Order: sequence, then C-alpha cells, then structure tokens
Amino acid sequence: MSASTIWILLGTLCFGVEVISMTLVLVFFGVGAWAAAAAAWLDLAFVPQVLIFITCSLLTSVLLRSRLCRVFSGQARTSRPASEHLLSGRTGVVTKALHPGETGEISIDGSFWRAVAESGIAEGKPVRVLGHRPGDELVLRVSVTEENTQGK
Repeated sequence: MSASTIWILLGTLCFGVEVISMTLVLVFFGVGAWAAAAAAWLDLAFVPQVLIFITCSLLTSVLLRSRLCRVFSGQARTSRPASEHLLSGRTGVVTKALHPGETGEISIDGSFWRAVAESGIAEGKPVRVLGHRPGDELVLRVSVTEENTQGK
C-alpha cells in the first residue's frame, strides 16, 4: 500500500471519527493527513510528509477552530443588528401562543417561525415583526398588532 493511500485512509478515519465525536479537533488532523497524502503523491520523503501533516494540522486548528466552534454552537456574530431582520415590519399570525420569556410560533405567508414577545399573545392574534432575538436570526421578536391581514 502506498504512502499516499495510507495518508488518505488516515484522513478519512479522522473525518469519520469527527462526525461521531463532534469535537472539532480531528477534522484538522484529517486536513493535515490529506495534505500529507498530496506530498506523498508528489514523491516527497517521509519526514517532509510528517512535517506537512503537523504544519497543516496545527495551522488549520489555530486559524479555524474558534470560528467554527462559534458557528456550530450558534454564537456567530450576526451581520446586521437585531432590528434589521429581513422580515422586520411584516405581519403574521400566532400559531402557538407566545408567553413572556418563552418561545412560541408565528406564521408569515405560510412559513412558520419561532418567535418571542415581551407580553403574552394568544394563538390566532395578528403580530408585527420587530426584528430578531440578538444572536439568533431564526427567532423573531414580535408585538401584537391590530391589523388583520398578513404579508405587508
């Protein structure tokens, strides 16, 4: 079995175990192993292959791990303020009652969204979108409205 095949298998094993463990550590060793496989394919000696493996693994870990952890934990910074959500100003209808401090659900043009409100809002009541919950663009902040139409 060639060195490049061994490196590819090692990298694939790292990726496979990463999928199961979800630690965001082994993925970087997988990248390093695949880079070392490329070095082996270019007929570099064993020591340069190992150095490429170590260098690529460490560099990708240092440069990407903190960013990926924020993204996958849902704590990535949003690109816009909470009041500038694409649905801000739109109206919808409460489909699961909203209670202060709890997540409910609203419908806007047939799409369902998780929502929060400062006051309780009963199911079937019209609401207006104020923005999104800070740090989570998938949960909308809403307030009760007197309008009886959806969409505008």
